[in-house]
Amino acid sequence: MTSKTLQYVLYQRKVTFGKHRGKSMQVARLTGRYQVDFERFCSLVARNTTLNYMEVQSVLNLAADTARDLVSEGAIVDYGRLGHLMPTFKCRAVEEGEKFNPTVHIEEVKVHLRPSKRYFTLEDIHFRKAPRKTKKSKA
Repeated sequence: MTSKTLQYVLYQRKVTFGKHRGKSMQVARLTGRYQVDFERFCSLVARNTTLNYMEVQSVLNLAADTARDLVSEGAIVDYGRLGHLMPTFKCRAVEEGEKFNPTVHIEEVKVHLRPSKRYFTLEDIHFRKAPRKTKKSKA
């Protein structure tokens, strides 16, 4: 496995809590990030297989839809290297004796990813300080 590079810039921040409260400290922030759209991602995956990008896209979408259907039935789905998918929701508190109405008191029903610690921990990373971009002033 080759080492990957993450770029960062340093910013001065005044800390508002904790043992360094009130002090001006340096804080690193990621920079140089970019987004890979789904079609490009599928092309990259297909490059290492006998499938084309449309077949990879179909399989990934089918896997996501199938997992979502299973989770909507209450299942916890082992999603391989990514972790586990499970249902979650927020519930408003209801006084004892008051009738509980799930359509009113349960909200924000979602699919929750409990990420795999091993997969989501980046190792073999080194850092490179990038120049800080300056804002263009309006002329």
